[in-house]
Amino acid sequence: MIIFSTKLRIFIISLACLFLIGWIDPAADKNEEGRQHYDEGEYGEAISKFTDAQLHLPESDSLNFNIANTHYKIGKLPEAEKSYKDILDSRDVTLKAKANYNMGNTMYKQGKFNEALDFYKKAIKLTGKESGVNGDEIKGVREDAKYNYEFVQKKMEEMKKEQQEREEKEEQEKQEKQEQEKQDDQKQGEEQEEKNPDQQEQQQQEKEQEEQDKGNKGKQEKELPPPPENEKSPSQPYEKKEMTKEEAERILDALRQSERSARDMQEKEEESAQFMIEKDW
Repeated sequence: MIIFSTKLRIFIISLACLFLIGWIDPAADKNEEGRQHYDEGEYGEAISKFTDAQLHLPESDSLNFNIANTHYKIGKLPEAEKSYKDILDSRDVTLKAKANYNMGNTMYKQGKFNEALDFYKKAIKLTGKESGVNGDEIKGVREDAKYNYEFVQKKMEEMKKEQQEREEKEEQEKQEKQEQEKQDDQKQGEEQEEKNPDQQEQQQQEKEQEEQDKGNKGKQEKELPPPPENEKSPSQPYEKKEMTKEEAERILDALRQSERSARDMQEKEEESAQFMIEKDW
């Protein structure tokens, strides 16, 4: 009975303390509720609780860290990046190392590999022996940061190699295409040359025939006899020429003289005929 009373008293005191803490520090209460939702995968409710708690403690690095982690979980990387940046200069070395490590993951998710390497390197440095921070938690952050740093380096080398291989492949395909086009042009030229002899022979025959026709035509033109002198050229039109009075009189005088000469000759022949000796033996 006494033992039961002692346990009951402890339970009541603990319950009272919880209520008292919630009343005295509402931010802690909201933060705890947010962590519970986060662990159960209820990220929307977790953000709501963390945001409510932040109203009471706006400069709390822990709340900013929790809010950043929740944004990262739901894929809101720019929001997560902003919240992580708010605690990169935190006085809590462990929290600062975690924030740099998570910033590295956020940069990697966004394809910013060089920035990711920088944050992993800072996390490794913050968790080194020179930091003076010990413990399994800080050791785990260091090991994870080193692993991710090497992973991203290897990833970048693979991407660089793939890019180089892709460029070499594109260059090879380009050269093969140019070579194929060259071969096609050469083949087309050869086919054209095979067709050309027949065409050239036909053209040569046509040219020879044309020259032969011209030669025959020129020969015929040369062999044509010249037109008579008293004939007019077909190209020259006939023109009627008027006779002058003087020319007419000269022609008439010539005709009269011709008639006179003919008459005199006839008279002489008749006279000669009268004096001809006729023989009859």
